Amino acid sequence: REEKENKYSFQVSFLYLIILFKIIYQCALMGDILLIYFKNFATQPVSIHPQSAVYNKWSEGSSYSDGTFDMERLDDAVPPGQSFKYVWNITAEIGPKKADPPCLTYAYYSHVNMVRDFNSGLIGALLICKEGNKMCKEAKLFNREYVLMFSVFDESKNWYKKPSLQYTINGFANGTLPDVQACAYDHISWHLIGMSSSPEIFSVHFNGQTLEQNHYKVSTINLVGGASVTANMSVSRTGKWLISSLVAKHLQDCGNPDTLRKLSIKELRMIKSWEYFIAAEEITWDYAPEIPSSYLDNFSNFIGKKYKKAVFRQYKDSSFTKPTYAIWPKERGILGPVIRAEVRDTISIVFKNRASRPYSIYVHGVSVSKDAEGAVYPSDHKGWLGIISTFPLSVEPGHVYTYKWTVLDTDEPTVKDSQCITKLYHSAVDMTRDIASGLIGPLLVCKRKALDSKGVQVFFYLTIEIHCLSTLNGYASDRTDVLGFRQSEIVEWHLTSVGTVDEVVPVHLSGHTFLSKGKHQDILNLFPMSGESVDKNTKCLIYNICKFLKIHSFSPLQIFHILSQVRSRPAKTTFKKAIFRSYLDDTFQTPSTGGEYEKHLGILGPIIRAEVDDVIQVQFRNLASRPYSLHAHGLLYEKSSEGRITKRSGPTDNTEICKSWAYYSGVNPEKDIHSGLIGPILICQKGMIDNYNWPIDIREFVLFFMVFDEERSWYFEKSDKRTHAEKLIGVQSLNLQYSINGIPYQLQGLKMYKDENVHWHLLNMGGPKDIHVVNFHGQTFIEEGREDNQLGVLPLLPGK
Repeated sequence: REEKENKYSFQVSFLYLIILFKIIYQCALMGDILLIYFKNFATQPVSIHPQSAVYNKWSEGSSYSDGTFDMERLDDAVPPGQSFKYVWNITAEIGPKKADPPCLTYAYYSHVNMVRDFNSGLIGALLICKEGNKMCKEAKLFNREYVLMFSVFDESKNWYKKPSLQYTINGFANGTLPDVQACAYDHISWHLIGMSSSPEIFSVHFNGQTLEQNHYKVSTINLVGGASVTANMSVSRTGKWLISSLVAKHLQDCGNPDTLRKLSIKELRMIKSWEYFIAAEEITWDYAPEIPSSYLDNFSNFIGKKYKKAVFRQYKDSSFTKPTYAIWPKERGILGPVIRAEVRDTISIVFKNRASRPYSIYVHGVSVSKDAEGAVYPSDHKGWLGIISTFPLSVEPGHVYTYKWTVLDTDEPTVKDSQCITKLYHSAVDMTRDIASGLIGPLLVCKRKALDSKGVQVFFYLTIEIHCLSTLNGYASDRTDVLGFRQSEIVEWHLTSVGTVDEVVPVHLSGHTFLSKGKHQDILNLFPMSGESVDKNTKCLIYNICKFLKIHSFSPLQIFHILSQVRSRPAKTTFKKAIFRSYLDDTFQTPSTGGEYEKHLGILGPIIRAEVDDVIQVQFRNLASRPYSLHAHGLLYEKSSEGRITKRSGPTDNTEICKSWAYYSGVNPEKDIHSGLIGPILICQKGMIDNYNWPIDIREFVLFFMVFDEERSWYFEKSDKRTHAEKLIGVQSLNLQYSINGIPYQLQGLKMYKDENVHWHLLNMGGPKDIHVVNFHGQTFIEEGREDNQLGVLPLLPGK
């Protein structure tokens, strides 16, 4: 086969606030080669390192202790004034899979000193496309495509050290990004990159638009620093629209609509008009109605439980004198009424502001016109960039305004989505303050005929609010009422996260799994201002143990104290820990050793393996000085000690061999895990485990990414804690251990043969800000599921 060589010449120079952002396009054809002719005009040694490409050690562009020869390290750092030729192979193995979009988005950057190099501006985009879709435009799959990099530059950490933090899109801050134009009814491909030198998350939102990501409809794109996604959009509403709360995205008015799909007579008859009468009202909200006031004193230095709030409430007609509910349903909490609609339905909201400040209603996840947007952009109150708006931006106290829009075909949930997908509506005059005041509600956009079925599905809408108080639907965690459902019901959960700006909220339904994005999960990660819909079948809660096909009696587990020696900074590296370990029998005298296959586990407990329809029995002995337990994720169990393995605990289908979960002590999960009590569970397809409980013809590695905070361990000595004065002046804690399997550097035992089939099971059980973006140099991931997806990096979120 004829080889193709694509040559790109780069010169690098440091210019203040100018970002090197050259886009490299390449089709993923077997044998294609990218030749990068790199010249360094800067004053510091730099390199080029790609997130997704196949290369030899002399084209890696990354410096670390890898034992290579001097001739193989010339690429690691190109000195000022010197040149180097990088050779990257774009093979079919790393190209987009069938379920992937036409082009996948990756980044390349200098990797000599990654923090300083990135903050100096050395980053760009690499797009790898399917065969026949080179440049995407040639295949005319999309009318336009754009690359947007959402990044936080810390100027104090670049090579020129100017104290400043810049929140930017493509290096432009404060809304200075040049106009990005599109025509009405264009199909647009968005290549979105998140980047920061410290943990950062982005919830990218396009005002008045909906997007499709991996065949799911979304209103926000969830990005973490170091990761990238590809999404597409079909725009229909003309006007100038905002991206996020800081930077503008302009859509120009041009073009004619494509021919819309004709509906059947039955579908036409099902189109409805929904009219809601909603008022903004001020109330006194009790976050913890079940807790006596004596425990939460509003007048002390402690957080009180009662606050003045503004909330959305529903009425029966335009007189706003007859509430829909005489007593607001307790399970709804602080949320406004649920707004539901199907595709082609028309929603009309008559909004009356009965509060003392101007408010509005802005909806996520549906296409709206400018007169129904209800959002004040951050520039000023005259409109975008000084242009006087003819539409109402807010509703003054005592005034009434009607918002009206139609749910378009482009807003409809995809085939892979749930029957109804979760969106939000809220006031957007001052979005942060309005939401913190309580003006938030759920919007469910449903497929055709989804709202005709009554009594078949049960809906629970939960909002996790992290603002000064952590709440569930506006209630503190001590609430006592129960969300009930019956056996055999299919329960659909709609969850959103609001009120927080920089944390991922992991939601865990203990003892239950649910289907999310085609995979069985028991933890759902919610990004700020985003929503998720999942369904759960409750049939598997009750089972008969007499029907179990076989019993796996795992070697008894013991907890005991060890001294964990880790290579870290020249601070204290030895800490007292409690860990899980396996023994051969119930005498707990002879430890079980896994040999070289488990050498890499480090602080992790032994791997618990089982197949679908097995039963796990663990004989647990606690030889530590504190009470502990063993709690497993992903398994279905009663209140006894046995865990039942069902299909919902295992791989999604035959393409995935094993599904990874975690087990840990659940007495105090945070402190128990930081003390070291955690291990992996692997649930495999039938026939994938031999009689000795080892995988057949597969090498497996388990990597546990977590920042261990020794100050949260049960065994931390208070004498090692930072003083109050050190915390005030920002002295970094020396008790944070950034580790893989409890080892900060050079994890041992990761050995494999060329062309060997290797499965990686990656775990993260850290806190809301403990986010890891995993990258294997020179390799790509295939994320297995109902449909495989190609990944250059894997964002590993808490609980994943």
